[in-house]
Amino acid sequence: MKEEQYIIWKDKINLYNKFDKIVWQKIADFFASVEQDFFLKANLGETDSIAQFIYLALESGYDIALEELAWFVVTRKQIWNLFDLAQKTPLLKEQLLSAKNPQQFVKVSSDYGYYFSVDELAWLLTDIKSSPELVSINNGVGEILTVSNYGKIEISYWIWLAEEWGIVPPFCHRIQSAVSLRQNVENPFLPDRCFLPKSYFNQHLVCH
Repeated sequence: MKEEQYIIWKDKINLYNKFDKIVWQKIADFFASVEQDFFLKANLGETDSIAQFIYLALESGYDIALEELAWFVVTRKQIWNLFDLAQKTPLLKEQLLSAKNPQQFVKVSSDYGYYFSVDELAWLLTDIKSSPELVSINNGVGEILTVSNYGKIEISYWIWLAEEWGIVPPFCHRIQSAVSLRQNVENPFLPDRCFLPKSYFNQHLVCH
């Protein structure tokens, strides 16, 4: 995305209605599907406007509104940029790690100019944890860090915090079972709705 387009979206994002997890998951699934479809990915990459991008997505069977896409992209980038800055700024990192709850974490983030909700933070961290693209590295002093391929940004700290706060399940999955033995099917913490994330075994072997 061109930087000027992102700035325009960022300025307008607070004017949009906040969308729910269903919309977040819809767009996340769209991008995941694009990664598996070389032809569609190539065509989307050749678009020269957001309108053309949306049109091509619709033509391919993905019902995505411009406002939804803007909200999703800007919100994710805000959180990733915060993580990146925290990695380079010890004071910010300490403030975030000292947060007693997710509301305080979001407040510290907003003080630095990064705006997102507790729910949006939880959704992104769940997406990250469920992703197979996590890698474990040694930072040179014997500490194993889990990082994302997204610029090699450290994310272990934030996932641990989110698990401690209870906004990210200790084990989670994105593909929900069609049949659940429990009535409360929206609770991801129930044993019959959880499994080890794809990256768990690689992390476990490296750490041991």
